[in-house]
Amino acid sequence: MVSQPRWSVNEASSNIVVWGVGTPRTLRVHWALHELSLKYRIEAIYTRTPAMQREDFMRVSPGSKIPGFQHGRLRITESGAITRYLMDTFSPQQWSPVERTEINRWIFFVLTELDATALYVIRRHAGLPEIYGEAPLAVSSAYAYAERSLAVLEDLFSDGRHYLVGDMFSEADIHLGTCLDWAEVVEIQTPAGLTVYHKRLCARAAYQDARLANGKPLGS
Repeated sequence: MVSQPRWSVNEASSNIVVWGVGTPRTLRVHWALHELSLKYRIEAIYTRTPAMQREDFMRVSPGSKIPGFQHGRLRITESGAITRYLMDTFSPQQWSPVERTEINRWIFFVLTELDATALYVIRRHAGLPEIYGEAPLAVSSAYAYAERSLAVLEDLFSDGRHYLVGDMFSEADIHLGTCLDWAEVVEIQTPAGLTVYHKRLCARAAYQDARLANGKPLGS
């Protein structure tokens, strides 16, 4: 059974604003919007630029972090919360409780074990040592931790599934796909099964459109 979204595309098109471009975390929001065929307006805020101090942006994101998101009067930060809102509000797909649990499981795994614990440590201390300081031991440990996390995911795909939750694309794939993009930038070797999966994600029209919308990629 498929439920109907609570808003129509036309109702959403003039009310959604995405604040932020140029990072894997902003890409997640653009990607979700394109998967849902929603029109929206972009405020092209790049990280670590004077635009992050704009008063209108700070009202959306008081911590001065991207992405920020508006839908009418609603204001949200954190890419996981934004994509969850978009899928819950606009997606016609109805997941069973077990499927939803699996989606949550892999979102939390990707955001905590791969993004925050590994990739962001590398980004801060290898990519931006002038801001966050040099920490070679932390960086080498983060690379090793990323490889262990990717091995867990590689084992998951050994059963031949196409996406994280069986053969149905979900928001969990958005989060993992952007992290695999990020892993390529920092030259982490992706296991063979995940490489095939990543290519599958990159072939999606919504992903390609989102990459264009997201602007300059991290590391360029």
